[in-house]
Amino acid sequence: MFLTVIRMIRSVTQSDVKEFVQCYIQVFTTLYGTLPDEYVTKQITEASTHEFHQRVQGLLDNEYNILLLSQQDEEVSGIAWGNVKEDKAWLGFMGVNEPFRGKGVGRALLNRFIDESVARGARKVSLDTDPSLVPAIRLYESEGFRREGTVVNPHGLE
Repeated sequence: MFLTVIRMIRSVTQSDVKEFVQCYIQVFTTLYGTLPDEYVTKQITEASTHEFHQRVQGLLDNEYNILLLSQQDEEVSGIAWGNVKEDKAWLGFMGVNEPFRGKGVGRALLNRFIDESVARGARKVSLDTDPSLVPAIRLYESEGFRREGTVVNPHGLE
């Protein structure tokens, strides 16, 4: 028996903002116990506001931003967002909904982000991640990312 996974990755549109934000919240909900609970709660609380939705809508209006959404059937399986300025790209967030983890969604989103960044002139793509997100780190390193430093107090908590 063969199973075929069909995933569609596309740029986010204004009509996708609600689902994009819902995915963001769902991803963060699964990070309790992995990232500091205070940080996770803050991200979920902020993402639940009208202002956050407006911020995402505003990101779509800026040609430097890349916002991607992965769908399987009609369900959003993952998202990524970042930007390109001059010859540098920054992946600011990437997350995969829990039922789709380990199925290639993150790799597909990452590669699409890299491809779009290069098409917009990027020669380098950077990102930060928390050391506790081991599967994400393995993914990034398997795609050629190298560790270049450490961010002190990445969650802004004292």
